[in-house]
Amino acid sequence: MIWKLFAIVTCLCVSARTLLAVEYMSSQCGKVLPVSGGGVLVSQPEPRYPTRLDCQLTLSAESGKYVHVTVQALSIDCDGDSLSIYRGGSVALFELLGSPICGTSPPSQNTFTTEEGGYFSSTNKMTLHFVTGSSSTSGSGFKLSYAAYGRAPCSSSEFRCGNSRCISADLTCDLHDHCGDNSDETSCTSGHGSGTSLSTGTIVGISVGVLLAIIVLSAGVAYFMCLKRDDRTQGRKSPTVAYSTRKYRGPQV
Repeated sequence: MIWKLFAIVTCLCVSARTLLAVEYMSSQCGKVLPVSGGGVLVSQPEPRYPTRLDCQLTLSAESGKYVHVTVQALSIDCDGDSLSIYRGGSVALFELLGSPICGTSPPSQNTFTTEEGGYFSSTNKMTLHFVTGSSSTSGSGFKLSYAAYGRAPCSSSEFRCGNSRCISADLTCDLHDHCGDNSDETSCTSGHGSGTSLSTGTIVGISVGVLLAIIVLSAGVAYFMCLKRDDRTQGRKSPTVAYSTRKYRGPQV
């Protein structure tokens, strides 16, 4: 039973790594969003994106790093609505990556890209510009993933992608292509990769969590067994009855 719990806790700890922080662009307009590792950006929390929206958001990694964006899903009407992606910290025309994008793309079918594997910044900043018209829409907006990356050589806390980019080791095996060549995901099953699939911090966290769970379970099992043993002991005991062999002679006069 303990080993079953060990397996369950381990799976839960590893699965938790697939959950990236989610931000909504409609609530981040005009802001700079720091990118320390990676995350997911969704156009808005509502089922449909609003009309008359003119929203800019800058993704900013630390100095010396770059930003990679992959469009996961897209549903933007091409009647005056579009998402533009710029390689730097401004919306200057010369910074525009490709053309403003619109249309429909189902999840996991990235057809909106200027380079293989997504959009890549030329500095540590990347700017998104989401514009919608006045007409009502049936579009659900967009969902994209973003990540900070560097160039090889990679540090011990980073995963080296097949294309020699370096991303946080915590971003591997999370169902998102942060490398641009999907090597951070294929290495999970094939074993081919230039880095580790779990960071040291993640391994330590999993180990501590499993150990604590085993200790708690063991203490609970021991307590339960003690209670059952006490119940069985009490059940075997019979009430003590004292008998006297002296004859009753009646009241003394």
